[in-house]
Amino acid sequence: MTDIIKTARKANLDTTLLRTLVSISDYGGFSEAAQALHLTQSAVSHHVRRLEEQLGNTFFETYGRRRRLTEAGELFLWYARQILALNDEAFDKIGQYRGAAKEIRLGVSEYFAQDYLPIMLASLSLEQEGIRIIPQLGRSTVLQHNLNDGKLDMVIAVDIVDSSRTNLLEGVRVADRRLSWVGAQHSLLDSYNEIPLVAFSPPCILRDLQINRLKHSQLQWRIVYEARDLGDLLAAVKAGLGVSALPFIPSQYGLASPINLQQLPALPDVRISIKTAANVELNQLEWLIQLIRRCWSLPEQIAENMPC
Repeated sequence: MTDIIKTARKANLDTTLLRTLVSISDYGGFSEAAQALHLTQSAVSHHVRRLEEQLGNTFFETYGRRRRLTEAGELFLWYARQILALNDEAFDKIGQYRGAAKEIRLGVSEYFAQDYLPIMLASLSLEQEGIRIIPQLGRSTVLQHNLNDGKLDMVIAVDIVDSSRTNLLEGVRVADRRLSWVGAQHSLLDSYNEIPLVAFSPPCILRDLQINRLKHSQLQWRIVYEARDLGDLLAAVKAGLGVSALPFIPSQYGLASPINLQQLPALPDVRISIKTAANVELNQLEWLIQLIRRCWSLPEQIAENMPC
């Protein structure tokens, strides 16, 4: 029976991929597994392809309108369950004897740190003892690089919803937020020959988005102020130096939409998502993912009730 699986180059099996395979079997399909694992169906299919390429076998075949395990897939599924059972048992048993507090290095986009991070940390202290969050604030682009380099365990990042970048498919969706042009109270753009833009210094995906949208609309623009951080950017906009695109309700920070908003190009929504390092399994941090989701709605509810 064991000769069904072809000889493959010895390598370490990624337990994240194994857990995806087991979930497809347990939940009855690719889309069901994607929902259970908080992944897209494309990500689940990608996990299966990586396993098939690594082991040199096809694990699924088409049967009617569904896909079912091949004979090699059934055999490997048994091994996958054994590997995961030992993995989870070791994690549970050894974890009971760790004396030091567990540390989670969490990267948070600075757009949301002021409103959400304090709530998350306060909730954490009530729900989980012995867990310490080490927050790192920054731009989503930089945080993503640090995650890939193993310097962070988890990132709460911002992506453009209509972006063609593949990393939008990865991670757990928290929320989609409207991206809005904001300026100082009663700001009027028709008194300028060029659109005055306040933006972060590069790298910044929202900076690139604003510039590309203005170029596509054939509008004249210039960057009047490059901000170092969010506080710096908000101060420049409030002072009337220019406009910027931000993913929160303008009145939340004493800002407003420009009076002649129609002069500016339409903006897409942004997606806030949770991404984890390659060596971190989502099921190990499921409690933190759910905590983040619960905390995320609180500042939004407060902001929606604020007078404009």
